[in-house]
Amino acid sequence: MIIRALPILTLALAAPALAQRTGNNAVTSAGDAFGRSVGNEKIGIYSSEDVRGFNPVEAGNARIEGLYFDQMNIISNRLIDSSAIRVGYAALAFPFPAPTGIVDQALEKYDGKRVISAEIEADLDGNISGSLQAKFPLSGEKLGLSIGQGARHARIPYFRFGDFSSHAAILTWRPRTDAEVNLFWSHFSSSKTGGSPIIYPAGAILPPRLKRLDYLGQDWAHGKMSSHTLGATAKLPLGAFRLEAGLFRSIKDEPIAYADLAIATLADGTSLQRRIIADKDLRAASTSGEVRLSRAWNGNGLHHNVTLMVRGRDQERLYGGQQVIPLGTTILSAPVQIAKPSLTFGPQNRSHVRQGTFGMAYDLAGGRRFRVALSAQKTDYRKQVDFRAAGQASASTRDRPWLFSANGSVHLSGPLTLYAAYVRGLEESPLAPEIATNANEAPPAIRTSQTDVGLRYALTPKLALIAGMFEIRKPYFNLDSTRRFGELATLSNRGVEVSFAGTLAPGLTIIAGSLFLDPRLSGGEVEAGQLGERPVGTFHRHSVANLDWRPAGQDAWSFDVAFDSVSSSSANTFHTFAAPGRETLALGARYRFAIGKAKLMARAQITNMFNNYGWKVSSSGGFTFTQPRATSFSLAADF
Repeated sequence: MIIRALPILTLALAAPALAQRTGNNAVTSAGDAFGRSVGNEKIGIYSSEDVRGFNPVEAGNARIEGLYFDQMNIISNRLIDSSAIRVGYAALAFPFPAPTGIVDQALEKYDGKRVISAEIEADLDGNISGSLQAKFPLSGEKLGLSIGQGARHARIPYFRFGDFSSHAAILTWRPRTDAEVNLFWSHFSSSKTGGSPIIYPAGAILPPRLKRLDYLGQDWAHGKMSSHTLGATAKLPLGAFRLEAGLFRSIKDEPIAYADLAIATLADGTSLQRRIIADKDLRAASTSGEVRLSRAWNGNGLHHNVTLMVRGRDQERLYGGQQVIPLGTTILSAPVQIAKPSLTFGPQNRSHVRQGTFGMAYDLAGGRRFRVALSAQKTDYRKQVDFRAAGQASASTRDRPWLFSANGSVHLSGPLTLYAAYVRGLEESPLAPEIATNANEAPPAIRTSQTDVGLRYALTPKLALIAGMFEIRKPYFNLDSTRRFGELATLSNRGVEVSFAGTLAPGLTIIAGSLFLDPRLSGGEVEAGQLGERPVGTFHRHSVANLDWRPAGQDAWSFDVAFDSVSSSSANTFHTFAAPGRETLALGARYRFAIGKAKLMARAQITNMFNNYGWKVSSSGGFTFTQPRATSFSLAADF
């Protein structure tokens, strides 16, 4: 796959353009420690999969260019330039915030300049990837095209190996400085992918240490997946008003998928119930969009902004009918290959969600003194599930709640700002995991709420401390005693989050933060002793620290350090044992240089430098080992 990309990379090396890829740096571009991604780099205490203990994309809180987007699967990096987590203080500017936080994604669009960038990366374990991004005008600075292609061959099997490819194209039109229209398409696919098993211990015991570079699964259990994302955005002035609109289509297709489950695993690595779950023709597709019309004006030293919003989605999913392939009793450290069985799949279930929402938001700002934002939304949610199994009746759900939010900030003194917020939402519940008897089923949307209060202290104009407290309340879904996934209790996630970010000294940037979490369950199952007070897979603390240093007097070299620490995680339903905490350290260096008009950046990085061996625990109690030490090298070029 990399070989097929080489002609395109060669073309990139022969064309002149302006610099872009060589300037990518997640640390120096982040404004806080809550979560930021730029290119292949990700930093922060949160990510698009985990914000305050929840998955914001799964909850339905993804955005493209700030507009509502019902994301079904991975989006190509060739389409997305960067993303940021909007939560707490960072979410105050959003007119319609969400309880689980927002993942705001910016397009890799043409910005008026001709740019061609290429990058190739390899590591000592045999993984290799390459990408190309080209941006060029079609009609001066007003109309331009951005196209990208990427490919990766992953060899090491501790998590997933296989071939991956991605493509994207974005057409951008700027008829004037305050107007922009984007049309885009992207594709991401994977093939020949496999991974090591998910381990479910037989009791309050940790799995044994396994060789992380060995493939422990079946040679024939390799999946295929493709993802398409296409749409359009427009941000235009309409007299005294401003129109912002987006229409999107997101599709995920899995012709074949496998999950390897090592159930009832003993301390010596013997799995008493090893099984492969095979799925065929899984599909999730959604058409979604949003239209916002706003008007802003000033009067008596105050700034007013009123926004009217309409958004909606139409989502369909096909799932179920999977085949269970029992492997019997196996030893994880000594995998035995079996012949691929004949696969016979059952009928699939179909779910259909339609949701429409309209709302109004009002924002009032008194310069730097204060800011108050209020919003109200009325949403109409309908879900129909057609079960194809014999004897199982179809089910329908409808909810039509009013959703309110209020947030504000007040400038108390020169460097100190106080903020607070309250948000109610209707969000998607998580999908049932592979081990569930109703695997891949999505329960109906759930009502959620979030409360925030905190402060921001500007130590210098370029260095700020943010500290806040929050509480999120949601219905809690997990496996019952029969392994059926459903609502069991009420979950309250209380926590404190801290961000310390900015420039410590000329050339020295720091992004550091911590999350301190106190998740609690309540309800009949807990009172009856059938469920513990702590959710499975949750931790009490996650801390990160990133430093980027460019020595004074030169622009060629920079050095970076990344530290990540997670406390122990609850490892079973009754919270009677825990997976140990883990710490990792990464070191990196960049060297920037030029050859003629071309600008290049060479980068080397060692991740998990001390080869820490740790376990990640899923919400259903599945164990997967962390990634081992890796040494990678990359070369980026802008022409």
